[in-house]
Amino acid sequence: MTVSPVTSPSEEEARALYERLLAGDPTAPSDFAVAYLDCLTDWLVKHNWSTLHPNDCATAAGEAILALIKNPKTYNPKRQTLEVYLRKSAQGDLMNILRSERRHRKGRADWEAVEHSSAAGKYLGDEETNPEFVLERRQEEARTTINLPSVPESVQAGLTSEEEKVLELIQMRERRTAVYAVALGISQLSFGEQKKEVKKVKDRLKKRLERARGSDG
Repeated sequence: MTVSPVTSPSEEEARALYERLLAGDPTAPSDFAVAYLDCLTDWLVKHNWSTLHPNDCATAAGEAILALIKNPKTYNPKRQTLEVYLRKSAQGDLMNILRSERRHRKGRADWEAVEHSSAAGKYLGDEETNPEFVLERRQEEARTTINLPSVPESVQAGLTSEEEKVLELIQMRERRTAVYAVALGISQLSFGEQKKEVKKVKDRLKKRLERARGSDG
């Protein structure tokens, strides 16, 4: 038997739920959680299937939803849709879970790949410069920064989770190749290969933005 995919609320339904949260409707939190928990968890599992257990995805989705319920004004409807906001928030929470896991499981393959990389090895042991920690910090900054350039919906809708991370780094004016490599999951490559792949993705994203903004004008 085929299981039907969980669908997200429509934009109208999302707007109504959000307005109820803002108004302090006592039944809004439970309705909001029911409406978004499954679809947000499914999205996280789909975009992080090789990284974490599905239970971690459910935890991250729940934390993102609870955070918005507690403080609905953190969401700005003028910047992005509610669904996009929740996805970015939940992805950031998932990164925090991954960070916690790596502290307790330093023998994991991904960590070993970074540990033995000649390009990234100099960052190890320094939380301020380790590319993985820098990426997580940048994502947190992106979620709380209100002045990032807006991304056309036509571009946003077609982004993979890795491209979303790279685009945020571009907007935050990040320059370090190693940080982009972590975002793309290519830290195991040589530094030269990392630079080549990062440049290819950045150029592709910039062209998409230029075309979208050109058509809007």
